[in-house]
Amino acid sequence: MKLLIFLLGLTLVNFQVQGQEDTCPSLRERLRSKPGKHFCCDSKIKTVVETGMKTLDLFGVGGPKTLGPIVQALSQFVQRHFQVAYEVIMAPKDFQLNTNYNGTKLCKFESNNYMLAVYETPGDYDINSPEETYFYNFAANDKLRLPDVAKHISQRLHNAANLVREGAGAGSIQNNLGGFLGRK
Repeated sequence: MKLLIFLLGLTLVNFQVQGQEDTCPSLRERLRSKPGKHFCCDSKIKTVVETGMKTLDLFGVGGPKTLGPIVQALSQFVQRHFQVAYEVIMAPKDFQLNTNYNGTKLCKFESNNYMLAVYETPGDYDINSPEETYFYNFAANDKLRLPDVAKHISQRLHNAANLVREGAGAGSIQNNLGGFLGRK
């Protein structure tokens, strides 16, 4: 059943993906700029990744419990959509992206309380090679000791709730929002 949903989702993605407000400078601007000066996000990549998360139900009750299999599933979903190799990096906190890739097929964004960086693999790479099976098995045996996905998300929500309860004007939503909006 999940395979059928996956194939249906992949078909829908092929027809519904549209770029929205891409922030990628020209190659000339990127080559002239200092490292880290320009960063862009191809919104098609973001849309495909978020569609993959929903289609594959990666953060649902029946989804994987650790990041390795989630990243692998997203990587396969993105690669099947674009028909070229993509790198997917996912972490519970923000990180600095340093890659040899200098194209515009990349996007770094937050989704489901995780930071993701997704970009086209800098070199030629066969997405149907036997190495993919090796990396899939490696990811399936996630030994990174990162917190369970559900535990991480609930912890982030719990921490956000504590900030509201313990911040200035605790117990008053109006005071907390007023401070957030710059009012006293």
